[in-house]
Amino acid sequence: MGRNKLSMKKIDNPSRRKVTYSKRRDGIIKKATELSVLCDTDVGLLMFSPNGRLTTFASNGRIEDVFLRYFDQSNVLEAGPVEQEGYLYQNLKRLKYEREMLEKIAKFDSLSFSLPTHIHSHRPYTQKPKS
Repeated sequence: MGRNKLSMKKIDNPSRRKVTYSKRRDGIIKKATELSVLCDTDVGLLMFSPNGRLTTFASNGRIEDVFLRYFDQSNVLEAGPVEQEGYLYQNLKRLKYEREMLEKIAKFDSLSFSLPTHIHSHRPYTQKPKS
C-alpha cells in the first residue's frame, strides 16, 4: 500500500488542515531532533499553527538562546544582517529576561507552598508602643 502524493496547495478543509499540521509538526520536530543528535548541531525551530499557537523546539537550551546566537552571527552571513536586527535582538533579550523571572517566581511559589502551614500562620512578635 503506497501513499497518495499531496499537491502542494493550501488544504481548504479547516479540520483536515489542523490534523495535517499536527501530524507534520510532530514529524518536523522528530527530524530536527534526529539532525541535532546525529550531526551534533544546534537546531532551533519556530512554528505558528493555523490558529496562531506557537510551537518552538531547541535542541540545546532555549529557543531564545538559538536566536540570540543567530543575531550575533548575522553580520557573517552571506545575505547580510537581518532588517530591524536591533529591534528583534532587544525583544529576544526581553523575552529571555521575562522567562527567567517567571521561572524564578514559579520556583519561589513552589518553595513557599512546601513550607509548613504553621510558618505561614505565625505572626512575628511586635512590641506595643509605650504610652
